[in-house]
Formats: sequence, structure tokens, C-alpha cells
Amino acid sequence: MEGKYEKGLKNRSRVFGDQGEERRKEFEEVNPDFAKLITENIFGDLYEREGMDDKTREMIILAILCALGKEKEFGFHVHAALNVGMTKEEIQEILMVCAFYAGVPNTVASTNSTLSVFKERNM
Repeated sequence: MEGKYEKGLKNRSRVFGDQGEERRKEFEEVNPDFAKLITENIFGDLYEREGMDDKTREMIILAILCALGKEKEFGFHVHAALNVGMTKEEIQEILMVCAFYAGVPNTVASTNSTLSVFKERNM
């Protein structure tokens, strides 16, 4: 039987690709228990829930990260959103909604992160 950790590794790889594994290893260097907590509980539990698909989940995560002003995390999740099938236009629309509901300064920061990802992916 596959445990939460193993499921978490598979989900993280599916959503974030190699970038997710690199990040997990960096977290593990600093704090192995924290890396395990994220792998098991976020990717082994949350990403296993059947109530919504990965694309919808990433839309919600992007909106929350923008609202909280978490620019770096927003960029990381833009990669994930694109990996699970979200389009450039859908991400742009999330930013438009966030401009009204999360504030322009937070949206500017998230837009800067998005621009970096789009350039990195030649979009």
C-alpha cells in the first residue's frame, strides 16, 4: 500500500515537475521534517482529494497567493498551473479579478512573477 509520502512525491512531480523535486530537496536540506510535512500533507493529502481537479485547485491557489502578496510563491504556482493545463489567458483573468478583490499592489507583484514565468517558457 502506498503511503502519504509516496503519493505526495508522485503528486508533486505531476504538478510541479523537476522544479518541485528540486525545491523539496532544498527544503529537506534546511528542515527535513518540514519537507516531509509538506510532501505528506499538501501533496499526499490535499492533492489526493477528489472534490476538484488540479487546474481548479491551482486557480484557487493563485488567487489566494496574490491576495496575500506572496509574489515568489505565485510564480512557482504559475508554473504548476501551466503544467496542469491552465492557459496564459486564464492566468491573465485571475490577475484581473485579483486586481479588484486583492488590490492593485498585490496584483502588480503577481504580474511581475507571471511575466518572469512567461518569459522563461517563451510565452
